[in-house]
Amino acid sequence: MAYKQGDSVIVTQDSVNRVGVVIGKRIVNKVTTYDVLLENRSAIALLTTGKSKQTYINRELTNKLCETGQITPNINYRELVANDELPMMTS
Repeated sequence: MAYKQGDSVIVTQDSVNRVGVVIGKRIVNKVTTYDVLLENRSAIALLTTGKSKQTYINRELTNKLCETGQITPNINYRELVANDELPMMTS
């Protein structure tokens, strides 16, 4: 499943789960990667959904929690876009 900008996701980093919002999507070497803004306002670039990395978008938890509406991030993506407050993730 592909995520689009504004989608809520669960990011697993060193066995700790965090809620975030997708702010960008890129294809690097034929692999889809995502830029995610976490609730503590830190951003992570080039995340994949593969469990082989230490930091990844946890598809199983995202499906169970975010897509069913059990967890919603307190990041208002639309407000960040309207106020031009999204971090620049490309160089």
